[in-house]
Amino acid sequence: MFYKTAAALRLTHNYVGTYAHLDDWKSLEGYPKISEFIRETGEGNGLDDGGVYLRWVRLPGQLSRKQRDEMVRAIEDSHSSRGCAHEYDCCGCASYRTEAVYRKGRDVVLRTQVSFNY
Repeated sequence: MFYKTAAALRLTHNYVGTYAHLDDWKSLEGYPKISEFIRETGEGNGLDDGGVYLRWVRLPGQLSRKQRDEMVRAIEDSHSSRGCAHEYDCCGCASYRTEAVYRKGRDVVLRTQVSFNY
């Protein structure tokens, strides 16, 4: 099962994840479809690791190569969050790092790694 989602490209990286909304963003036309099915891969060190999760994405049709690359970067930006606004370390906040891997045609796999600040 897939659901439609909006994609926005992060143009600046002046703020940590908590304040990412203050950076400049560009909304992209077209809506990629992202799967609800999430699979944990079992990777990680088991201590501060929150796991690695895979999701499938179907990009909109009729995109140029440049538009496709922007859409993939926008999906990565929208599903990543690094850093928090706490003044101390070991707060336990989660960070999400997402990278997209092209499969074939319009299909992309999102690999999201979760870690905690311990």
